[in-house]
Amino acid sequence: MATKIKVVEPAIKTKSGKVIKDTPAYSHEEIEKKAGVKKDKRGFLLSNKEFVSREKAAKVAKAAGEVKKPGKKLHSHELREALKIKKAKI
Repeated sequence: MATKIKVVEPAIKTKSGKVIKDTPAYSHEEIEKKAGVKKDKRGFLLSNKEFVSREKAAKVAKAAGEVKKPGKKLHSHELREALKIKKAKI
């Protein structure tokens, strides 16, 4: 039986293609602040290590049963709620 792909954590993809991640307890804003980047592409890492857009992450999270009713874009707080993780601040 194949393992369902799940959304693991929020991440940022820089213009150079580097993916920056931290802990699922951080929001995209905190990851950007800690890494010193602004307005790069916000998305999520999946369990297969793929970086995806917030739109695709919403579909994956719904299909995996992580989030019951995501909007068009997945938000970091929705993933934290699904994983039962409290928000961390820098």
